[in-house]
Amino acid sequence: MQQETQYVSGIHLKAVLLGTMLLSSMPALAAAPGNVFDFSHWILQLPTGLSGHPTEISGPRLVEYSDEYFQLAPDNSIAFFAPNNGTQFKGSTHPRTELKETTADGVTTAAWDPFDDGKHALAAELKVTVAPSKLCIGQIHIGSVLRGIHQATTKPLMELYYDTNGDIIVGGNRDPFDASGRQVPTRIGNIKLDTKFCYQITASTGTLTVVLNGISHSWPIPTSFQDYGEYFKVGDYNQTNSYGSGTIGTRVNFYAISVEH
Repeated sequence: MQQETQYVSGIHLKAVLLGTMLLSSMPALAAAPGNVFDFSHWILQLPTGLSGHPTEISGPRLVEYSDEYFQLAPDNSIAFFAPNNGTQFKGSTHPRTELKETTADGVTTAAWDPFDDGKHALAAELKVTVAPSKLCIGQIHIGSVLRGIHQATTKPLMELYYDTNGDIIVGGNRDPFDASGRQVPTRIGNIKLDTKFCYQITASTGTLTVVLNGISHSWPIPTSFQDYGEYFKVGDYNQTNSYGSGTIGTRVNFYAISVEH
């Protein structure tokens, strides 16, 4: 199987067994995350624009892009901010500043198979700095249909949450068309605010594995997802139900992000 890797912070990165990750950064060239991180396989989704159709930044524009929601911090991390009153995407009631995985063209949404024998992994080093509400810091999202004829859906396969008390929770969906919206939550650890930590999310041969600071947890992926392609998302997906303020929201800094296929 052809393997695709990405470059983050100028260093060739690959997720390593048992959740150990090579993580690095380099001096910033300018105050834009794209001068330090490679976004050639990502689209940036912002909490601005029209309701149901928020702003998206991709391609060469993303290399130099920076604003109050997505900027390079003094320590060369990416500072994500998702305000409570941010624009919502279609099918969601929550604002986000989030990166969405693409194919090599930087535009087409990725669609890999979590049931094939390849390793599909997202690894990150980060710290959450402000959490007045729960936020999603990484997810596997359902994409296009790979096999057969099936109805389109916008359900994530799983989401990794940071809760207001520091709990790290894996939320798994049972079915792409579960109308209840309820996930199966599993607490896998607790991380204090302003504390760096690492995670790795892997899907392979029908098994989901989440590694938090080297400790691994695995679950079978429901077979109802087997005909759908998937893609990774990473960033700050604010789960607030309070929409009043543009200055209050969730904030998280990412020091490294890598994807392996």
